[in-house]
This record gives sequence, C-alpha cells and structure tokens, in this order.
Amino acid sequence: MTGVLRPALLLLLAALTGAACRPAAAPRSADARLEALWRAYLRAYVRDSGEVVDPLRDGRVSSEAQSYAMVRAVWMRDRDTFERVDRWTARHLRREDGLHAWLWDPTAQRIVDANSATDGDVEIAFALAMASVVFERPEYATRARDIVLAIRTHASMPVGDGEWFPSAGNWAGPERIVNLSYFYPYATPWFDRLDPEGGWSAVATRGYALVGAALAAGPVSLPADFAVLRPDGRLAPLPPGHMLSAVFSYDSIRIPWRMDLACRLHGDKRACELAATLGGRLAALYARDGEFVTRYDPRKGVALNRESSLSFAGALLPAVQRAAPPIATALRAARLDEASLDTLMRADDRYYDANWVWFGLAAVDGSIAARTPKVEDLRLP
Repeated sequence: MTGVLRPALLLLLAALTGAACRPAAAPRSADARLEALWRAYLRAYVRDSGEVVDPLRDGRVSSEAQSYAMVRAVWMRDRDTFERVDRWTARHLRREDGLHAWLWDPTAQRIVDANSATDGDVEIAFALAMASVVFERPEYATRARDIVLAIRTHASMPVGDGEWFPSAGNWAGPERIVNLSYFYPYATPWFDRLDPEGGWSAVATRGYALVGAALAAGPVSLPADFAVLRPDGRLAPLPPGHMLSAVFSYDSIRIPWRMDLACRLHGDKRACELAATLGGRLAALYARDGEFVTRYDPRKGVALNRESSLSFAGALLPAVQRAAPPIATALRAARLDEASLDTLMRADDRYYDANWVWFGLAAVDGSIAARTPKVEDLRLP
C-alpha cells in the first residue's frame, strides 16, 4: 500500500486545507450526527402514511426505499417509524407469493412494476427479524421467516450440486441474473436460524466465492452491478447490449459495505478479507483520481465518467477505512465533513445520498455494531 499511502497524504492535506476554507460547522458526536441525519431523512422522504418517496423518481416508492427506512428505524430504535413504514409496505407492496413488488406510483395509487427486487425482500426480512428482538415482537420473526421462505422459493436459482443462490428477483431466473449487492452475508446467520432447512450457510459460502471470483478477474477488478450465474456456479458478464448495468456503479458500491459489516458483526474471516481487498482497490482509485466517480470499468478500474455522488463516499468509506486509514481520513474530510452533512440534511432530493451517507458513517463509527441485536436472541413464537 506504500504507493497508495504517499498520494493519500497529499489528499489528506488538500482535504484538510479545503475544509479549513469552508465555514466551520459545529462538531457533533457520532450518535448526535446519526440522529440529525435520521430526522432530516424523515422530514424529507418519509410520509406520515409510511411511504418513503424518491423525488428523483417522481416521488415513486420502491421496496428498496421501504426496506432502508425499516432497517434504519430498528438501528435508531424508532419504533413509531418502523411500524408506520412496515404497515404501508405490507399493505401496498406485498405480493401473493410473499415477495414484494418493486415499484409503486403514489399519484396513480397503484403498483407500476409488480416484479420483485431481492435486495428489498432481504432487507425487509432482516429488519423484521431484528425488530422482533429490539421491539420484543416475536410475530415479526414469523413474518421474516415467511419472506425468507418466499425468497428461497420464488427468487432463487439452482447452482452446483443441489445448492441454490438468490437471483436478482422473481423475473431473473430464465437469464440467471444475479446482483452480488443483493447478497447480505451479515443477514444469512439470521436467515439460517429462521429457515434451518434452507441451506443459508451454503448460500453465504457461495456468495463469498462469487465476490472473490469477481475480484480474481484481474489485479484491479471490481464486481459489476449485474452478472450471469452459470449453472456450474461460475460468473459471466451480461450479454452485450443488455439493459441492466454491467459496470461498477450504484448497485455494486454496496458490496464493500456488506462485506465490511459482516466482518464487524460476525468476525467472518472471509468477509474481512474481501472487505480489505475491496477497500485497498478502492483506496487506490481514490488516491489516483482524488474522487470517486459513479461508473467504473469493472475489469480495468478505469473511470467511465466524471460524475460524483456522496452515496459513493458513504458506502465505500468503511472498506477504505479497513484497508487504508489515511485515505479514509482524506475522504471523510473532503466529502463527509460537518458542513457537507449540513448541506445534505437541508436537501429534499438526495434520497440515495441520504441513505448511504448514514449507512457508511453508522458502520465506520461502530454504531450499527453496537445497535444490532445478537442472532442468538431471535425467537419464533
């Protein structure tokens, strides 16, 4: 990492100098910072009815948005918000097969895309499982189990010798499309407890292997947003011209965060090693370019645009911190200082940034680890 650390010191100096030139914002404790970000998020994006809207999608509501609010409400111990968002989600997005429709139009008051997105289903199930412990509502665990079973039944594909892996959604089976950011290694111990016959430990092993295979494609390679999972268990790129993203972008930035959190919560050596490898490669990109952009060639690590997003700084911060602390310090000083956070909290059209800045800071500051209950405390009624 010496080749990375040298420019990192220059980045840190530049970041600190730039921060010194901006009006100083009052420092906050980690808990006060998360509380302020959460309250701003509720004001801007969560309706009294429980809908979580994304202004950049014309106010439409996704299962992802609902799931983010639910899991954050558990970590914030905000029972009222959790119950409101959960009720709306179950009433409007739940499908007959137990999965959730991906997209709702509040203007038309109807579902506009009935297909599922597995990340939303996984996150909702994980939020319910934790809520069953945190809010002492065992019936939430029953509902979480129902969703876990629905994922295994309706959003999965066979792979290898008698095993399976989650697909990108109920629609993804024919093309065998997967999204590795839909693999939640920190949730699989919970799902294994909810569904002990489901083979979730094997799913975790398979998921780690797939992330490792994406990184093994080259010395600077990164996972793509979407890929094809062959029946023999090998990853392949999407066919040329496919409508889904085949670059490292808004979906795949969640993979380093998920690996890092599995390391923090469970101490899984596989997760720790993958998070460190990803963090090292991302730190090198930041040291090279002085910024994270929103699209990279997943094999060459070449920036494909010059657009930046605060969600990248938040999502990638924990893994970068694990691999290259000086670069993480530079990144945080340049992009996630108090003045930048205040600007974000005043905005009402930065839904994705507002989520991933919170997730990144909550992970790296240890708040998520401190606020996640033990899986051993999960009880079914």
